[in-house]
Parts: sequence; C-alpha cells; structure tokens
Amino acid sequence: MIREIVKLNEKRIKKDIREIETLKRIDFIDIFPTSIEHRTKLDEEARKIAKLVDSTEKGNFYLLDKPIKTKWGDLYFLKIRFFNESRLNYEAAPDFEVENWDELKKLTKNDNRCSFFEREKWQAIEFKTDNCLVYFF
Repeated sequence: MIREIVKLNEKRIKKDIREIETLKRIDFIDIFPTSIEHRTKLDEEARKIAKLVDSTEKGNFYLLDKPIKTKWGDLYFLKIRFFNESRLNYEAAPDFEVENWDELKKLTKNDNRCSFFEREKWQAIEFKTDNCLVYFF
C-alpha cells in the first residue's frame, strides 16, 4: 500500500513540478490517511518495511529498510500523518531539496500556486495544484 501511494503520487505530481528545474532530490514524503482505520493500516505496514525514527505531533516518521526508487532519487523517509479531514484531496505530499533556494523563491514569489513558510528553524515553499501538494526547502 505504501509503495503504491508513493508511485501514484509520483505520477500525479510529475507534470506539475516539471517546471521546477532546481530540484536536487526527494527528501521524504508525508502520507495522508483517509480515515483513522486507514492510518492504523498504514502504520502497521510501515512497521514491517521501516524503522520508527520519531513520533511527532503530526504523525510517525519512519526510515525505510529499503529505499523506494523515484524519478527524483531514492526515498528513504516517510511520515504517516494523523488523520486530518483537511488533507483528503491529496494522498501524499513529498518534500524536495532544491539546488538554488534563492532562485526558486524568485521563480515562485508571484505564483498563486505557491505559499512561503518561515519557521524558527526552517523555511519552505508549498506548491499546490488540484493534482499536487509539494514542499520545497
């Protein structure tokens, strides 16, 4: 189920993010369960194919025993999020490292699909379309 979600998400977002030329690699992916029961099943599967690294206020963070190959490199980490009705439009949201952060900020600053987030220890750009939810850092 987890590998299928990653691959489905890869197909869904490929068209939307092809214009972002500064992608360096995929960092991790958040998986959004469609119900509390679905989250339980995802966590059970994750425990079979990954090691629990951390439990956060948003979900469980895992290191995969074997990385999942993607168009943007090997995926080693995933987070199974707690069920949240506001995330039902997306099955997953990958985070990507970019080669040139300043260039990406300039490219996306007037793009209504993008929102800039700055926190104490990190900053990110959220890129959202009907098909895709992606974060760049």
